[in-house]
Amino acid sequence: MTEAEQKNIAQLGSMRQKQLFNQINALHYQGAPLIICMQHKNHEYCIFLKANPDPVSDERITATWIKDESSPESLSAFNLVKIILNANHGAYEFKPEVYRISDRALSFTLPEAAVKSGFRKQFRFTCVKKEIPITLTQNAIVFSGQLLDYSANGILVNLCNGESLSFAWLNNSHPAMLTIQGESDPVYTGQVSLSPRGQGQYLLTPNMEATPRYNAREYRSRRQQLIPSPDLIFDHPITGKKVRLKISDLSSLGFSVNEKASRASLIPGLLIRSATISFTNNLLIPCMAQVVYCEPDEKESGTVRVGFAILDINIQSHLQLINFVQQAQDSSTYISNQIDPEDLFDFFFETGFLYPKKYAEIANKREEMMRSYLTLYQKGVDISRHFVYQHHGQIFGHFSALHVYRKTWFCQHHAALNNQRAGLKVLRAISEYINDSYQLNPTNLKYIIGYYRDSNKFPKRYFGDYVGELKDFKKTALDCYSYINEARRFMGGPVELERDWSLEPAGKTDLEEFYGYYQKTSEGMLPEALDLLPEDLGDQTMTETYKANGLSRRRELLALRYQNVPKALIDIQTTGIGLNLSEITNAITVYLIDPRPEYFDMVRFAICDQALKQEKASDPVMVFPNSFLNSCDFHADKEYTMWTLNVPQGMESYMAWMNRFCR
Repeated sequence: MTEAEQKNIAQLGSMRQKQLFNQINALHYQGAPLIICMQHKNHEYCIFLKANPDPVSDERITATWIKDESSPESLSAFNLVKIILNANHGAYEFKPEVYRISDRALSFTLPEAAVKSGFRKQFRFTCVKKEIPITLTQNAIVFSGQLLDYSANGILVNLCNGESLSFAWLNNSHPAMLTIQGESDPVYTGQVSLSPRGQGQYLLTPNMEATPRYNAREYRSRRQQLIPSPDLIFDHPITGKKVRLKISDLSSLGFSVNEKASRASLIPGLLIRSATISFTNNLLIPCMAQVVYCEPDEKESGTVRVGFAILDINIQSHLQLINFVQQAQDSSTYISNQIDPEDLFDFFFETGFLYPKKYAEIANKREEMMRSYLTLYQKGVDISRHFVYQHHGQIFGHFSALHVYRKTWFCQHHAALNNQRAGLKVLRAISEYINDSYQLNPTNLKYIIGYYRDSNKFPKRYFGDYVGELKDFKKTALDCYSYINEARRFMGGPVELERDWSLEPAGKTDLEEFYGYYQKTSEGMLPEALDLLPEDLGDQTMTETYKANGLSRRRELLALRYQNVPKALIDIQTTGIGLNLSEITNAITVYLIDPRPEYFDMVRFAICDQALKQEKASDPVMVFPNSFLNSCDFHADKEYTMWTLNVPQGMESYMAWMNRFCR
C-alpha cells in the first residue's frame, strides 16, 4: 500500500475494497489473524474469535478458525456480527453481505469499504505461531503457558493447569509475576494484573511503573539531543518485528525514544539483548538495553516516551558514545581521539609539564617512549584513556588515565595552557567518564589514584582540599611517599644481608602484616587500591592485559624479613618506558611494616640488590611512609602525595565538589 493510500485512509476513516484486499494479504504474510465478532442467536451475548485468512486472489475470501479450549464446539448457534481487521494505522471493521460459516472456516466476500473501528485503540501483535513460553507466578504457585497476542496495554496468554494445579488458585484481585521467555533467557519479568477470559486464557495488564535499573544518583549522566538524531534498531524480543525508532535524547548510560501510542510495544522491564544505536549505516554502536519507563509524551500527543538503560556495551563502543555526548556539549572536548605524540610532547613542553629537570631524566629514552605513546594514543588500547581539550587543532588541555591495578585506574599527565577553563574541562570530562563507566563495568573500576606534589596548586586544590573537607577516608584519602630519582643513590651501603635477615618472595602472611600496620597508622585505602591484599598475591591479570594490548608490565613482590618477621615489602614494577613520565609505574617501591631507622641499611641493601639484578639502577624509588627516610637522615629528591578515590562510595561527593568549579 502506498504512503498516499495510507494517508487517505487515515483522513477518511475508511478503507476501500482494493485496499482491503491488500491489507488481508498483508495479514496472511505476517501470520496475523482477523478478529471475528459472533453473537449467540438466543442469548445475544457476543464472543470474539480469530481466523487466519488465506491469500486473496479474487472476491471470495476464506479464513480458517484458530481454535483453542475456549472456542465453542459448534458455531451453528451464532450469527456473524462483524469482521475486524487490524492494520498498521488502526483497526477497521465490516460485515460482509455474503458469507458462509462452517466449523472449519469462514468464507465471505468483501464489501465496498470498511470503517474505522472503535473495537481496539491499541494494536495487538499476534504471537501464536512463535510459540513463546511464559510462566505466571502468584504466591509460590507457578503456571506455565503460551503467549497468544501482545500489546503494551494487555498480554493474552493461555495457561496450563495440569493435574496438580487449579485456576481457582489464581486470585484475580491480586497481582502476579509474569516471565516471558526468549530464545534462551527471559526477556521480561514483571508484575501484571489478571483478567480471566475463560478456559485458561487470561488477559494480563503489565504494571507500567518505572523500573530504574541503576541506583538513584544525584549526579546522573547528562542527556543530549543530537542533530541529526541517531536511530535505535532492534528485533522486538516478543513480536519478532524489526523496530526502528528515532532517539530523542542520549547519554552514556541510556537514551529515550518515542513510539506511537496506538502501536506501542515497549513495557518497563523489557530486555533488548541486541540493540543497535545507528548514527549512519557505517557507524553502528551495538549494546544491550532495557526499558525503564514508558510515559505519555507531553510535547507530542498520541505518542509514548520510552526510556532505556544501557546494560552492556563494548568498551570502545562506549568510548565512542561518550565522545558523541560530550562533543555535543562542547565540540572542543575529545576522549581517546588519535593524537600525534609529537604534538602532545610539544604541548607538554609549552605548558611546562615537561620541565628541564624532568626531561633530563627521560631524554635518553626518547625512541622507546614514542613507541609507547603511539600505542596509547593512536591504537585505541583498553588500558588507557586520554581526555583532550583541543581547538582548531591545538591542544589546550590534557588528562590521561592508565589501568595499573585490577580495580584501579591511575590519573596522570594533567596539563593545560595558561587557561584554567581547559584544565577544568578535561578534569570534568574524566570525572564524568568515571562516574558513568563504573555503572557499566564495576569489576575493574573501583578506585582512582593520582600522584601530585604539594607545590602543584591545581591538584592540591581539586584533590587534596576535597579530601580535607570531606574527612571520610573510606571514600577518599591521601598517602605520602618519598621519591628518589634513581635507585643508584642507595648504593655504597651493605653488600649482603645481616644475620637473621632474608629477602624472599612475599607470602600472604607478609601482606596481612602490612595491612595490619597500615590500618593502625592510616585510615585510607592504599592496600586495596594497589593490589596489596593477601588475596591479590600472584594475580597476573594486569600482566596479561598489558600483553594483549601490545605493552609490557611485570610486577614482583618481595618481603624483607628479620627473624622471619616481615619488616618491609619491596614492590618491583617494570613497564614500558613512558607510560608515566615520572616513571611511578616503573619504580621500586618500599612499603615499610616496621619503619624503625635502625633497619635502614637492610632496606637499602634490598633496593640495591633488586636494582642491580633487574637493571633498574636508573629507575626511581618510592618509599612509604615518607617519614621513614627523614628519620634516617636520607634526603629524598621529591615528596609525592597519592590521592585515592573509592568510586562506588565517593564519586557522588566528588562530583558535588567539582560542580563548585565547573558546570
